[in-house]
Amino acid sequence: MLIQPAVFNIDGRFMARWSADVKRILSQAKETLSGELKGKLSAYCTHVKHHGGVKKSLRLLTRVIPEFRYAARFDVARYYESIDHAVLLSQLKKMQVSQHNQDIVQQYLALPDRRNSGRGMIAGGSLSPLLGAVMLTPLDKTMEAEIRTGRIWYIRYMDDFVVLAKTRHQFRKAIKQVHAVMRQLKLTLHKEQKCFIGKTESGFDFLGYQVCPRQQLHPSAESIKRLTHRYRRLYEQGVSLQRLRQYVVRWCCWLWGGLQGRISREGGEQKYWRVLSAHLTIGLSNTH
Repeated sequence: MLIQPAVFNIDGRFMARWSADVKRILSQAKETLSGELKGKLSAYCTHVKHHGGVKKSLRLLTRVIPEFRYAARFDVARYYESIDHAVLLSQLKKMQVSQHNQDIVQQYLALPDRRNSGRGMIAGGSLSPLLGAVMLTPLDKTMEAEIRTGRIWYIRYMDDFVVLAKTRHQFRKAIKQVHAVMRQLKLTLHKEQKCFIGKTESGFDFLGYQVCPRQQLHPSAESIKRLTHRYRRLYEQGVSLQRLRQYVVRWCCWLWGGLQGRISREGGEQKYWRVLSAHLTIGLSNTH
């Protein structure tokens, strides 16, 4: 076997520590595999390099959402750990990926599979985002066929995706199609409490933002929760207030970047600084 890193199971996720030689092999495989898949991955899968990422997903979504009445936001439960090796390798073959790269991928998939279950993929590995895009390609193609009819709209970032529809009938049909593809791929969606199915006017969270038609974006409650948790950890480690404030400034730059005119900047950085300072009972007077 060409690929033999140290593999660790951390909180149920498989992580690997790679040697220099293995990193080189995987880097070459990623480059050639990306070339072989060029033009074969959906433009609606935005986490792939050159496909636009988080901010493009949100720009597109905020532009089209006023035209639709219904929305569903889904994500796959334990995505990397649930990937079926045979299904993924079959899709690579259909995409006419070279046998050499198929062999590399097969070894890569086998790393966390110490029980020969035929499932699971390393988190954080160089090939994982690309293979994660490939795995859900049947979903992309199914939704693209409906998009061309003008009946629905769809966007995906890794295993997080949104489906919009104009009528209840179209909405139900699209959701049935999503579940059918998930069964085909042997994947499971998160339970309803972690997803959203309803009218767009109710608003929903996607990629760390709260999305609602004809309204500016806001950070989701989960994003604020993560920010608060990270801020508290830094504070408890004795980080200076100046550095804490710099952290908030950087977070705001990430939050607003690439979304000019589409996200609320009301209150500026001071708004989040006050929220976090109040949360930790730090007097703002100490920052001057």
